[in-house]
Amino acid sequence: MEGITIDYHLNLIAKKQIKDIRGFYTHVIASFLILPFIIYINLQIVPQFHWFWFVIGAWCIGLLIHWISVFAFSKMSLKKMQKITRSQRKLIKKEPSYTLKYSKEEQYINAKKQTETIKNFYLHLLITIFSFPVIVFVNLEFVPRFHFFWLAFGGMFIGLFFHWLEVFGFEFLGLGKYWENKKIEEILKNYR
Repeated sequence: MEGITIDYHLNLIAKKQIKDIRGFYTHVIASFLILPFIIYINLQIVPQFHWFWFVIGAWCIGLLIHWISVFAFSKMSLKKMQKITRSQRKLIKKEPSYTLKYSKEEQYINAKKQTETIKNFYLHLLITIFSFPVIVFVNLEFVPRFHFFWLAFGGMFIGLFFHWLEVFGFEFLGLGKYWENKKIEEILKNYR
């Protein structure tokens, strides 16, 4: 019975590591979308003062900290977990099985969550489509000299892109369920 709790605990750790790795990749992708957008805003609004360098510097520091927390600290916690699980295995004197099979109930819950996230993406898309003309109208009606609606569109597009990435994009980029299950198996092998 204790072997099952070790399996469950290890599976949760592996899933958390996968989520952290995916979050870091999202952060990298965000860098290539958001930083040029910030540079564009700076050069359009205040071209004489290049404050975007401060943003780029802070963003790079954040990216470095994120990398350290995902890849360096997770390796340290992995080694600690290996020692803990080895000592627990010696106590129970049996090798736990590492299977990623889900019960029908878990499959239903996962399918329901996935359906909900897809529905939320399409709702986000509809809100974007219907709100953008309103923003353009308000902009052209009240501040016709400065077209800030392009900035709003850029921000809305970036937000929608990251929502798409979360729902569909990781599969498209090869970081979907197949990669996740393969990576979980790889991480769990390190605990054996």
